Amino acid sequence: MDERYLRFPRWLEICGLPEKITSEAGMSGWVVFRRLVEEDLNQNLFPDWVELEMQRLAPLCALPEAEFERVCLELGEKGYLRLRRYGQANPVYQYRIAEPLPVPISIEELLSRLEQAALPTNLEVWRYWESGEGTSKYEKILRLYEGTCGLKISGRIVEDLVELAELYSHEQLKEGFEAAVKEGVTTLAWIRKYLKRLKKHERIQKAWGRPGGLELPEGYTVPSEEKAGTD
Repeated sequence: MDERYLRFPRWLEICGLPEKITSEAGMSGWVVFRRLVEEDLNQNLFPDWVELEMQRLAPLCALPEAEFERVCLELGEKGYLRLRRYGQANPVYQYRIAEPLPVPISIEELLSRLEQAALPTNLEVWRYWESGEGTSKYEKILRLYEGTCGLKISGRIVEDLVELAELYSHEQLKEGFEAAVKEGVTTLAWIRKYLKRLKKHERIQKAWGRPGGLELPEGYTVPSEEKAGTD
């Protein structure tokens, strides 16, 4: 992902974690943890494993490599990171930010702090708040996009996908992306137009009392009916 579009999860800064991590992992704890979060954001649209490049990251945190490694291991022991080690003589580490993170305050207190800071209170945008075992609507639309348009993605496309995930149901999105595949289209603009048209037709369909009610105006069809008629 383009670093210009990175957005640090601000809720992490006001949930008590900086103070908690500092007390448990030392004065460098929060600096290291924040840098590891930034690396995850830079490499993964959704939280995932990241190679722990100690030689590169330690100087960015103004720490000797040995101290950086100590802090990382401490963060792992305290439950802020999951660590994987490969090799013995020259071990290579991978890390993953813990989900959920051990936040020291209640959700009610966190919501209050977020409101005071004019920050989003929608749980679905709180990276690392919940277990990553489930699949959010944002991850679902990303998988649809990757399967239709390929793996190339930019910050602008991410913003567009988030917007579409908020506007349409998963069933509508699935129909839109499937229609793009059928037409051999790989542009998000085409899919967006299809979804707008689909939603408009569904509103008219509902207003005219279908099924079992009044018929649609002559010549008016919905995308799903057109698709069915061409199979």
